[in-house]
Amino acid sequence: MRRPRRPVGSWVYYSLEGGLLWPCPVHWEWESRYGGWLPFYCSPTLEYIAADPLKVVKRPASRMATKATVARIREQRLQDREE
Repeated sequence: MRRPRRPVGSWVYYSLEGGLLWPCPVHWEWESRYGGWLPFYCSPTLEYIAADPLKVVKRPASRMATKATVARIREQRLQDREE
């Protein structure tokens, strides 16, 4: 069985650390036990950590789209913290 193609493009994971939203670049690796491509991001402490695939976003092409994405993700992460 052939594995599916790796997600193309530039991907980023936004990590909320100390009230600041950090854009962390994502590196995709094939995980056979998981059965697919798993995103790993470089955290602000310079360690690679497996990310939730549903929370990784493709890097927007324009600045305005980036600002909107960051605002939306910050809102979601702050709500998740409160719950």
